[in-house]
Amino acid sequence: MEEGGDAGLERGCAMKISWRPWLATLLRVFCGFVFVYASLDKLGEAQVFAKLVTAYHILPAELVPLASVVIPWLEFFTGLSLIAGFRWRGAALVYCTLMVGYTFGLSVNLLRGVEMSCGCFSMMDATPVTWWTVGRDLALLIPGLYVLFSDTTRLALSDLDGCSRHQPLEQ
Repeated sequence: MEEGGDAGLERGCAMKISWRPWLATLLRVFCGFVFVYASLDKLGEAQVFAKLVTAYHILPAELVPLASVVIPWLEFFTGLSLIAGFRWRGAALVYCTLMVGYTFGLSVNLLRGVEMSCGCFSMMDATPVTWWTVGRDLALLIPGLYVLFSDTTRLALSDLDGCSRHQPLEQ
């Protein structure tokens, strides 16, 4: 057998392939599709979405119009960034921050006894918010956290500019 060729395999020293970057990739794309899907019903419907944002009783009335325009587009572009892997770590941070904010808003309103619909995936869904809704949002946060704290993912546009891996801080 030639030097270096398959000699390593013959001795039982098979190359180790890490599954973690592939899991991070799958979860990154999943989170991206969640946000793109969630945004589609809200895009271009700022007046309808503003009623849902108002129902949360979290933002001052002056900020509701801005939030009702910005949040759907933020979800949409964050989702696209996650799917494509473009600046995926920043997109994962935005994803996680929004999921924590949504979970907080839902929890506060449940504790206040406010009966409301989530408006998460469909603004026309009149299903009331429950602790199961909070649990779902927490469950959706977990893959985002995995992606955020992953060293790398695969099939990412950021691989093209060398931004997909942690770079050690120079001292």
